[in-house]
Amino acid sequence: DTLVVDTVSLGDKTWFDAAGNFHSDALKVVERFTPTDATHISYEATIDDAKVFTRPWKLSLIIYRRLEKNLELLDYECAEHVYEKLFKGRGGKP
Repeated sequence: DTLVVDTVSLGDKTWFDAAGNFHSDALKVVERFTPTDATHISYEATIDDAKVFTRPWKLSLIIYRRLEKNLELLDYECAEHVYEKLFKGRGGKP
């Protein structure tokens, strides 16, 4: 009952995270989504990049289902180059 997402071939020209940390072309991310009950999902990610990190590392958290009456999920519009605009004058990057 677990969804496993295995991500490879990311290239080395992108950021690892929103803080601007880097990764290499060897980055591999394995994510596991496991429902634990009707309102919770256990999330676990294993990060492996032998060119950047000394060993693979994991993070885990619980994802909670929103149960508010009349809850409405809103569309999210991604703004291109938002970090460059936010940090203009500070090198263009966070």
